[in-house]
Amino acid sequence: MKSRLDFDDFGHPGAFKRWMSRAFLVAGGLCLVGVLVCLCFDLWPRNRDGKPVKPAPAPVTVPAPDLNKPVREAPAAFPKNSNLPRGRETLHSGAIDLKTFDAKRDLIRFEDQRCWFESDHDNGKDNEDDHLINRAMEIPLKRLVNLLEKKNAKARLKIQDCFRPANANRIHLENSLHCEGRAIDLTVENATLSDLAILCWQSGFDFVLYETPKNSGEHLHCSVKRLETAKPSTTPTK
Repeated sequence: MKSRLDFDDFGHPGAFKRWMSRAFLVAGGLCLVGVLVCLCFDLWPRNRDGKPVKPAPAPVTVPAPDLNKPVREAPAAFPKNSNLPRGRETLHSGAIDLKTFDAKRDLIRFEDQRCWFESDHDNGKDNEDDHLINRAMEIPLKRLVNLLEKKNAKARLKIQDCFRPANANRIHLENSLHCEGRAIDLTVENATLSDLAILCWQSGFDFVLYETPKNSGEHLHCSVKRLETAKPSTTPTK
């Protein structure tokens, strides 16, 4: 015999009442879900056109660069008149583009008591300022100063030349990256230029050249790529 809860036979006296109670429960549940959906829709933030505003993506946190560790393996040697990477400077650091260069936006002032700056010792003979560098050079240069001190505490980095305004450039080629502050000429005290060149490469400069020009002393010429977007100074710690 069927139990009283099995109402396959709609002619049963309790079938209609039982099925109606279940129908009311289902309908009530659907109504409740609809009300909740409407509330969520009404509470969702909207723009002026009445369209829902999508939540902003979570900000991406970029870790601060480590300025005390090399970013590349040291080459076995760095002889005179050689450069890393191989090939022309423009292939690795890019060409100059004064149309997109903005000195107020792209240059920062570099200060470090561990360094010697040529412009601080020229007795006013030149209006250059070797403290001015492109923002793109800040991190590798600071890393270089730290790595040099770690390798040889007696060594001192000498910054011979950096930014040269294009309208006052009488030393470098017309298309020199010095005119954007993306190139720097370096020497060193109490260390060899070969050792310094290795550290420059490990510090992250995009191009390092050990130059021995006829009209000036031996030095290193280092340059960097242009930043993709203008950003405020990172001012990383030592």
